[in-house]
Amino acid sequence: MKFVALLIALAGPLQAELLAHFQTTQGNVNVVLHYDKTPQAVANFITLVQGTRSHVNPVTGTITNTPYYIGEKFFRVLDQPGFKIAQTGSGTGTNSGGPGYTFRDEFNPTLTHVPYVLSMANSGPHTNGSQIFFTGNATIPGLDNVHTIFGLVTEPASQVVIDAIHAAGDNGTTITGITFSRTGAAAIAFNEHAQNLPTVSRPDGYLAVTPGVSAIWHLSPLVSTGAILRAFRSTTLASGSWSELGSARQHVGIGSAQLFPAVLTATLDDAAAPSAFYNLTVARHPNSVAPSALSNRTVIIAIGSGLIYYTQNSTATGGNATYVPSVGAPFNFIFNTYGFQSAAHDISFIAQNVGITPDTLLIKIGCDAATNTQIDGRHSTQYYNNLYGWQPWSSGPAAISR
Repeated sequence: MKFVALLIALAGPLQAELLAHFQTTQGNVNVVLHYDKTPQAVANFITLVQGTRSHVNPVTGTITNTPYYIGEKFFRVLDQPGFKIAQTGSGTGTNSGGPGYTFRDEFNPTLTHVPYVLSMANSGPHTNGSQIFFTGNATIPGLDNVHTIFGLVTEPASQVVIDAIHAAGDNGTTITGITFSRTGAAAIAFNEHAQNLPTVSRPDGYLAVTPGVSAIWHLSPLVSTGAILRAFRSTTLASGSWSELGSARQHVGIGSAQLFPAVLTATLDDAAAPSAFYNLTVARHPNSVAPSALSNRTVIIAIGSGLIYYTQNSTATGGNATYVPSVGAPFNFIFNTYGFQSAAHDISFIAQNVGITPDTLLIKIGCDAATNTQIDGRHSTQYYNNLYGWQPWSSGPAAISR
């Protein structure tokens, strides 16, 4: 009996595994998911696939539980020596799109962009949503600690299918189904609904319209730090008639140590049309520490062994900056600010530096944690090249004053 029990034990799984089984028009791909190392990314993927996580339709602005990824194409495929990625999951078939919320990066020193990993696509630090990509038969160290790896394709047969997806190029492969399986107590016990991910819902309240003047949504209850309000509008309800009202978007960012921001109303538009229909959503992000404005704040980014201090004026249109090198004397310059954007866990802005090179920088900052005096995080900064556009320049620690 002991011998039989030993054979049964040896025949069982050697480790707990949570597997995703992709069915595609090129064949099937089995992926080992790193639920123990990147739990939020894995939980987000599972719940979107299974339709147990509400998300925002990026075309209409409606809230839906339609299973994600099914029917999506790999819309962006790069199959170059040393750089092979196949990207999907936007909901629009383009780089633009997502589930209507973002969540933080999860980096683990044991996970690197070796061949055949499954990773989160993003637009900067802490901007994960639904877009994902597979690497092909290439190691890409430049993506390490930039994109969250949450799966690995280990089977040779599945790797052959990944190669075929890359060879098929843009929009050459469609995902037709995804299922999951679990072996081992730890994988079975993993709870994808208990990973502190964002939620999206319809904001409660009422609409007050003054024709030709404004349409204002009065929130009840109000929304506070970490909430992002969005509005889509149509005048006909026809397919393709919905568009997002960018001016109506509100991010309730972290305030000063003494201030706890909240929003009571949201102005949707000027109510000029005889009639209009709105889809409203609010995404609530736990542990959000990003600001919604830069007025009178100082942004500090590490450049090599030195620091740049960008001190914004009261209108956040620019101000005075100081570069403090590790060796030598500091020097001052002025700058202008353009294109500021903020979300639950990140901000970005363009700094036009006057009289120094590079003169135009796109600064993206992921916000990790906050004290009473500052917000700590990391930056990824690009410079503008007239021939090639935005190019990587520097990355490292960053801070924003409160």
